[in-house]
Amino acid sequence: MKLFIAISLILSIVVTIVLLVPQLVINSQSTSVNESLTNSQTTQRINLSPILKFEQVKTIPNEIHVGEKFSISATVVNIGAYPVTFIANLCDSELYAMFDNKVGELNAPECKMVSEPVILNTGEKSIVQRISDLSGITYKALEEGISNATVVLPYTINVSDDVSLDNHVKNTFTVTINS
Repeated sequence: MKLFIAISLILSIVVTIVLLVPQLVINSQSTSVNESLTNSQTTQRINLSPILKFEQVKTIPNEIHVGEKFSISATVVNIGAYPVTFIANLCDSELYAMFDNKVGELNAPECKMVSEPVILNTGEKSIVQRISDLSGITYKALEEGISNATVVLPYTINVSDDVSLDNHVKNTFTVTINS
């Protein structure tokens, strides 16, 4: 009799687990930033893309010559439905660019200052800069001509107080290097 009760108890536990596992798998689907996120309280679909875009990208100074160091500056605008957060201080900006072989990237001393993140609400704009010799990276013009680059800014989408998603915005631009 005790054996029968023990077997029945084990079987009921196994059946309960088997019935719950598919539900747990369904509820644990991952969501990337390019997809919609379902709000678990309202079943409302949340569109997360696009959120942040570059409105303008330029160099400082505007005219660059071979052998000169330069910085990059970008104006970003929040076109999404949620606030975004990023670091935009001149000292520790997260903005960076990847250039072709006409521009070199040199390591520079990193600033030790820690900045408060910028919160950009829907429709707001901000200027973000990466200043050479100040923020850990220095860009130097190596060769005359047109240099192709991609500018990138990592940011966080603030969906709610307890939900945030990391993303980045990138765009291509060109730099003219004079002799």
